[in-house]
Amino acid sequence: MSINISEVIWTVICFFALFFVLKKLFFDPMIRFLDQRQARLDAAAEEQRRAREELAQAREAAEETLSRRGQENRELLKQRKAEDAQAREAALRQARQDAAQLLEDARERVGREEEQAQTQTDAQLDELAGLLVGQMSDLEKSAVGAREREQV
Repeated sequence: MSINISEVIWTVICFFALFFVLKKLFFDPMIRFLDQRQARLDAAAEEQRRAREELAQAREAAEETLSRRGQENRELLKQRKAEDAQAREAALRQARQDAAQLLEDARERVGREEEQAQTQTDAQLDELAGLLVGQMSDLEKSAVGAREREQV
């Protein structure tokens, strides 16, 4: 076995030519494709990270808004309860005033009716007293007339 220098040189030349052709036609496009793919993956990962951050921020903002709305609702409910209590107290106070006014009016009416009844009673008593006096004087006259007749 002998080494043929011309075959070695041609083999080396063919190897490098094949390497050069494969590099230009296969390896470079494949490396570019893999680099582009990696860039797209990196961009997608970055976009996903940004979307997660935005989602976290939106979630925090929503929780903050929900918390603030809950606090506002509690304050509004407290305010409405206070207004309701004031309205109830005002209605109760007005009802008491109306009842007191009705009671006062009833007392005044009873007083007037009592005075009227007293006046009527006094008038009737005067009339009755007059009738009694008249009847007594008639009885006295009859009694005096009867005594005079008895004495005669």
